[in-house]
Amino acid sequence: MFEKVKDVPLPQGTVSPWPSNLAVCWLDTRNITYVAVIQSNNIHVGNWDNKAETEVSWDTIVTSEPSTPNEKVIDVTTVGLVHPNARNFPVVIVGSARFINVYDVKKISQKPLFSITLASALNDPKTAVGGDVAPYCRGISCNDNAILVGTHTGEIVVIMCNGDSNFTTRKNLKEHRSAIADIATCRYDEVTVSADSNGELIIWQKPVKGVNSRVLTKQPINVINVLRKQVIVGTLRGLVQYYSVNAHARPVNSVSVAPESAYVLTASEDGTFVVSKLHTRKPHAYQVEYRFSDADEYSMIMGAQFTNGRGSAIATAAFDNNCLTMYKIVKKSNAAPSTSAS
Repeated sequence: MFEKVKDVPLPQGTVSPWPSNLAVCWLDTRNITYVAVIQSNNIHVGNWDNKAETEVSWDTIVTSEPSTPNEKVIDVTTVGLVHPNARNFPVVIVGSARFINVYDVKKISQKPLFSITLASALNDPKTAVGGDVAPYCRGISCNDNAILVGTHTGEIVVIMCNGDSNFTTRKNLKEHRSAIADIATCRYDEVTVSADSNGELIIWQKPVKGVNSRVLTKQPINVINVLRKQVIVGTLRGLVQYYSVNAHARPVNSVSVAPESAYVLTASEDGTFVVSKLHTRKPHAYQVEYRFSDADEYSMIMGAQFTNGRGSAIATAAFDNNCLTMYKIVKKSNAAPSTSAS
């Protein structure tokens, strides 16, 4: 399927040992792909034309070296390439033990478009759990124009892009109680998920203001990504696990199956029910595909069942409710609305 075609040398040095140490952003409309990688305290940023298959053109962000023997070396710990909707081209986000910088991807050699020290960005510079963790940034993502940068305290720094060179900070997200491990956004569904070192996933409401749901994986999460309402988790134990964005936040009280369609219905005290498709044949055996969900935050679903073998109708029963709620698949009509002559 895949074959190795070539090696592309870095301008200098070798790749540093940070998780997710390769950021990529592609512009389909311009056929350009950008990459960024940390090399010691330098960040090499490359680009090439996908259509013309040009060679990689490199630029380097050089962070300042210590001016005195007692000054600490700036440790770059994370890099991201994100494309806010307010800009025509992506920006490079550099996070270190001391700062967060935003660079124009087309003007790497110039000064940052925006810079903030980590100490001033955080309400409490101490880590949320365990006070012996040194400061660092980890995990970078972007939803619409909100650039998100994870930190050792569990806070997520929010930088708003208001134009090509206009950036401001917004109130930090402070729902995690442990250091951030990673942050990811599905560009198609605009779903953002963050993960911490304690194994907790937080699925954020659109547009990244409040918590939609939490999932405690009990796994040492190292990296995550999001695709089509599925969170892909990579752990320090070498496991790859998949979690639904629509996972229930409270106890699951009912599981129902529809044998003819291989639909699975789950319902929870959190007021949600989720319909999934279980693929039981090759080449997609045992894969689960999200199909539908609905929620009522003011109800506690105690039971939910398919009412036929096809899975085209559902009944739910909620605590202290004097009726059953019925659902069914409704086919949308393609007929054009009729008009009457005046």
